[in-house]
Amino acid sequence: MAFFAALLTVIAVSNAFTTLADNARGGNVLPWWKPATWEFSSVSVVWCLIFGVAWWLKRFPINRSDWWRSLPAHLLFTFPYSLLHVGAMVGLRKLVYAVMGESYDFGAWWPNWIYEYRKDLVGYGIIVAGLVAFRIYGLWLDSRSDVAPAAPGPGGAPKLERLVVRKLNREFILSIGDVDRIEADGNYVTVYVKGDAYPLRESLVALEKRLDQKHFARVHRGHIVNIDRIREIQPWDHGDYRIVLKDGSLVNFSRRYRSRLTHLFH
Repeated sequence: MAFFAALLTVIAVSNAFTTLADNARGGNVLPWWKPATWEFSSVSVVWCLIFGVAWWLKRFPINRSDWWRSLPAHLLFTFPYSLLHVGAMVGLRKLVYAVMGESYDFGAWWPNWIYEYRKDLVGYGIIVAGLVAFRIYGLWLDSRSDVAPAAPGPGGAPKLERLVVRKLNREFILSIGDVDRIEADGNYVTVYVKGDAYPLRESLVALEKRLDQKHFARVHRGHIVNIDRIREIQPWDHGDYRIVLKDGSLVNFSRRYRSRLTHLFH
């Protein structure tokens, strides 16, 4: 999202200066805030809508092998995307103009919306392409991760049986067998137990070394799951998989970690 924010800001500034320069050459000097309002009202709404596009892309992923299956869904989604973009954009412009003591006239709605829709169609495709590119980049980073099995504890030390976690100024003692999954969160991990989430200040790599590999497996650079909680493993995009746990939660399963759960594929 930071990348998209920077990109959209550069586009807005460039377009605003171009508009000012074009009008100045024609003898029409515009106040700077007008083209700035036109451009930034548009890109700010587009940036917010990227969250919706990302959500839709998860439901209808673009894969190399069967991208055409998701294409109709994405073409359909461009209509509400464009309507929201134009509606919110016009609303922001009217607000800024009112603050500046003027009024903004978008003109006839439907002809102007059709004009904007053609641009939104291209913009939507660029956003999807960017999100897919980041997905591929993430897979590339994952392929460089250390996927070697975790080393046993020093001196054959017994594996972890309980976790002491702190939440809401209270300490909880969790039986390791009750843990459904563990997710990395920076220098912390989030431990999920029977629908509850508990933060723990420990890295995923360090915690993995203390877990019994007979019952826990790292299935992604950011996820460890309790093997006994796995309900099914589904094929997913780019050769990866998706784990469905018994509580219904979903966990990404990178093909790079398949060796950890090879016995479940037979």
